[in-house]
Amino acid sequence: MKRRNVQEAFVGEPSGSATSAMENYGEGDEAIDLDVTGGKIMMVVPAGTPDNQVFENRSYLGGEVTLEDGRVLSFEIQGGAVGAQATLKDVDERDRGAGLSSIPNVPGGV
Repeated sequence: MKRRNVQEAFVGEPSGSATSAMENYGEGDEAIDLDVTGGKIMMVVPAGTPDNQVFENRSYLGGEVTLEDGRVLSFEIQGGAVGAQATLKDVDERDRGAGLSSIPNVPGGV
């Protein structure tokens, strides 16, 4: 895991006095990078969509990625959605094959 203070991205931009900038350095947001050790992405597209056009023509995007600490992050984004749904599970909490879907191993557990 790598952490960076988001304020570092704005080095050189005016922030008032130099002393107040250092006092506020611990506040605000951090960007966190996690390594992904495995996973998969699934998209739903119209039948016959060429491989080089699947991202542009998707109506659903879901995924399941295994993080560096073994936990699994599942996510799904419906076509036209403004937000996304995400869940995080420990390895022993994963529910493989559950649900009513006839499509096996759908990311996000749908």
